Amino acid sequence: MIRRYRPSDLKKSAEVFRGAFAAEPWNEEWSYELAETRINELMSSPQSIGYVAEANGVIQAVLCGRRLTYLYGVEYMIDEFCVSPNMQRSGIGTAVLDYARKELTAEGVAAMVLLTTRGYPSERFYIKNGFESKDAMVFMYRTIGKNKECTNDKT
Repeated sequence: MIRRYRPSDLKKSAEVFRGAFAAEPWNEEWSYELAETRINELMSSPQSIGYVAEANGVIQAVLCGRRLTYLYGVEYMIDEFCVSPNMQRSGIGTAVLDYARKELTAEGVAAMVLLTTRGYPSERFYIKNGFESKDAMVFMYRTIGKNKECTNDKT
């Protein structure tokens, strides 16, 4: 079953997040507390809309995003999308995106947008699901704190 994210989904969603990003190619070591904080921050604004895929009380996929007004209409900015490693390549990710697209379209949202790492499996997944890159767009980043770890590019 795919449905809208609820605040009560936070703990189970944090586990999916940790598992998904601990796997290849990310190999990120998120503590449970940090993953919970990340999802809570993403889902706490009035513009936030999330979706989960759940079976038998187990959350298998989590999509976190925000509705943001842009010049040509409202866009849905995907902030995080993760699928439990044991459910990847099962079609559940595509099903969640399709469900979200249909709901958002019915609500008048004009586009879905996101950032992902070039060359990662996520890029192929999004292309397969109708997303395309824009050559005119550039992702820019500047470290401003003392922690230089945040510049670690694993590509």
